[in-house]
Amino acid sequence: MEKVKITIIGAGVVGLAIAARLAPLFGHELLVVERHESFGRETSSRNSEVIHAGIYYPPGSLKARLCVQGRRQLYELCRRYDIPCRQLGKLIVAVTTDEEEQLEINLAQGRKNGVSDLELISAGRCRKLEPATKTRGALFSPSTGIIDSHSLMRFYRQQAKSLGAVFAFNTEIKTIKRQPNNYILETAPDFYCFSTEIIINCAGLDAANLSRKTGIPTPPIHYAKGCYFSYAGPSLVKRLLYPVPPAGGHGLGIHATLDLGGRLRFGPDLEYLEKPDYLVDNSRKEAFCRDIKRYLPDLDGGRLEPEMAGIRPRLQGPGDKWMDFIIREEKEAGFPGFINLLGIESPGLTAAPAIADLAASILQDS
Repeated sequence: MEKVKITIIGAGVVGLAIAARLAPLFGHELLVVERHESFGRETSSRNSEVIHAGIYYPPGSLKARLCVQGRRQLYELCRRYDIPCRQLGKLIVAVTTDEEEQLEINLAQGRKNGVSDLELISAGRCRKLEPATKTRGALFSPSTGIIDSHSLMRFYRQQAKSLGAVFAFNTEIKTIKRQPNNYILETAPDFYCFSTEIIINCAGLDAANLSRKTGIPTPPIHYAKGCYFSYAGPSLVKRLLYPVPPAGGHGLGIHATLDLGGRLRFGPDLEYLEKPDYLVDNSRKEAFCRDIKRYLPDLDGGRLEPEMAGIRPRLQGPGDKWMDFIIREEKEAGFPGFINLLGIESPGLTAAPAIADLAASILQDS
């Protein structure tokens, strides 16, 4: 039976970042298994492609710490290796008195998280920056930006591969069996078996199912669908524009984002599903228009066109309290060498290089 040292399950942006981080240490003893025909086919390629500053997450949480650290690493990586990105800046726009008060809370929380460049700005200055905006004031985040996530993932894969890491696409893990000193994995569709000492579960939407296959007590993952609509014609804004986020940590509201070509799109909304579904229903346009016109009143709803949907693997279900990432070795559950990454949604793209460092640290300590 073939043996490898480490198996990473999932070739989304986080799995690829970990592979690039560990490849210098393990080379051809590192295997990345992905059920799709290529990398980043699910959550990693269906998102806003925003480099987040780290404003919204509770101080001390993994999301806060890894986002702030990952953002710095990501900009440096892009600069060093010419990965396309742009530090556009973001405005979180208040349109009511209550939302103005929430901006003060966001400012204080962001500063506690180490986001030192945040600034509250007046309605007048906000309109000078973005004349189409209806606002009573805004929180300006200069360090928020956008990135070409496909170029980033391609870079990580090339880095890992050049250092000896092996990639197996169109390969799904069907069973995981714990042995005294390793794990036996069976794949589909070929029913091939191999052994590995360490498993890093980066399977995103399927991560909880894989964890349960070993017998590890695993919280449920909720499929949180978000739809996007693109805007035909010239963009109404030059920066990223966000509403004040709703209470409870259930998303950031429908926001305006730009891609690197300057094309404007809006999203995501939030809908919990029983199973993944990527259909964008055009009937959602009315709700999009209503939410967007709160801060962009001159929006021409006729220019909105259904674009795509993404699904986030959330630990937090409808009505639940805010929940952090789970990144841990399952030693206490009786599965040493099994590292779980559960609920890696936003800001997972931004945090990816910092998550990779954390995974490497867990390995060193195990």
